[in-house]
Amino acid sequence: MDTELLHKLIDLIVAEVVRRIARLEREAQHPEQVLVLLAAPVAYPKELRELLQTQFGEGYTFLSFVQQPGVQDEGLLFADHLGQPELLAKITAAKTVVLVGPRLELLGQIARGEDSDFLSYLIVRSVLWRKDVRLYLDFEPPKFKRNTFLEGVASSIDTLRQMNVAVCPYFTGDAAARIGATLITEADVLAAAQTKDRTITARVGAIITPAARDALRASDVAVQYEGETV
Repeated sequence: MDTELLHKLIDLIVAEVVRRIARLEREAQHPEQVLVLLAAPVAYPKELRELLQTQFGEGYTFLSFVQQPGVQDEGLLFADHLGQPELLAKITAAKTVVLVGPRLELLGQIARGEDSDFLSYLIVRSVLWRKDVRLYLDFEPPKFKRNTFLEGVASSIDTLRQMNVAVCPYFTGDAAARIGATLITEADVLAAAQTKDRTITARVGAIITPAARDALRASDVAVQYEGETV
């Protein structure tokens, strides 16, 4: 067996092991450990569910801060029915907190560390407690636009990323594919080399196989970690 074929076989074995471990972790996760906070009516419910399914399987719980959240789910909880002490207890117990479609004003409050609004308070506390905090946007993060309101939006999102909040536009059909990979193989590098942006998005701590490292050195494909720019 030649070296190239051996590398490919090792990549396939490692990839399958990682996939099986990830699947088992999702199946073992309790839904209440992943709280999906609906800050406003969901504009793209189908795409949101697809992304959540990719990341967590069925292991998540919707918690709505609006009366008409735009999604239907048997386990849906309403913040008004729980009260602040119970809401805080649920956030404290959760491992992952996902904030979906917040108002632009709320984005700014969180980025500035303001916690006068209770939802902002919960997210700021989640960040301080070093939980896995994720922000799902129903728009593409704007580029820096000086002297426009977009400047404030772009600045808030950039600040949140610096606070280790993973930011992802969820509304596109390929949102699930844009989530950072946990494993990068030679095949991934070769496939990325055929794309327009020639970039692989990866999660921090992702495994890069030896064959993939060789392929990266031999190409102009870039690895972009979640929350970073290329």
